[in-house]
Amino acid sequence: MKKYVTAAGIYMLVLSACAYSQRADHAMVAEKIGTSLNKSQYMNDINTRAMRDFVSRYNDVTDEVWHKSNNNYIAVFIRDSVHYRVMYNSHGDLSYIMKYYEEPKLDRTVRATVKSVYYDYSIFIVQEIESPDAPTVYIINLQGATDWKKIKVVNNDMEVLEEYKKAR
Repeated sequence: MKKYVTAAGIYMLVLSACAYSQRADHAMVAEKIGTSLNKSQYMNDINTRAMRDFVSRYNDVTDEVWHKSNNNYIAVFIRDSVHYRVMYNSHGDLSYIMKYYEEPKLDRTVRATVKSVYYDYSIFIVQEIESPDAPTVYIINLQGATDWKKIKVVNNDMEVLEEYKKAR
């Protein structure tokens, strides 16, 4: 039951976090990711287990910004042109890792799966969600000549989440 609640929560977060896909300037979109979080936290306010896990995973990151939101701890940072949002629960356990990046950073097999069906579309921006108890989820925003599509890829299975027609 806990896995279903976690999966449902991640799915809802994915749907609400991807509202930026209509913007044409995707470099600017990725820079706006962390703006909806609460004020930055003092390091002493961060759960010790969360901090230890973060340092063991990302020991080379020095410019992360920590936030506390609804008893969760969120670290936001940029590494190699990828925007990260790492979330820990109130006990310091990893909830998920969310990454935002452009097409060149996308896994080759996922890209091949998407391009085999949507070969006339360009990949606009990718949101990758890793969770300890679930397979990796890719939310991919596609731009075509006349429309936009948002698709979800999990274990090479694709599902269209949203479709929009472009204005003429």
